[in-house]
Amino acid sequence: MVHPNQEPAVIAGQGTIALEVLNQVPLVDALVVPVGGGGMLAGIAITVKALKPSVKVYAAEPSNADDCYQSKLKGKLM
Repeated sequence: MVHPNQEPAVIAGQGTIALEVLNQVPLVDALVVPVGGGGMLAGIAITVKALKPSVKVYAAEPSNADDCYQSKLKGKLM
């Protein structure tokens, strides 16, 4: 099984989303990225920070499915 948010190759592949955004919107100053397991967020953030460090990257998740927020609060993966 290839893990969707802990496999470096998958995370790198998801970083290509950021390449598309940066190519299509070169003056972008912030991105809001939906977060579930965190793999897509990680890939996008790594790519954006490598190519255009001034761009802010924000994570967003529904309030009734806030496992990322809960993980941060509790200091462990929820």
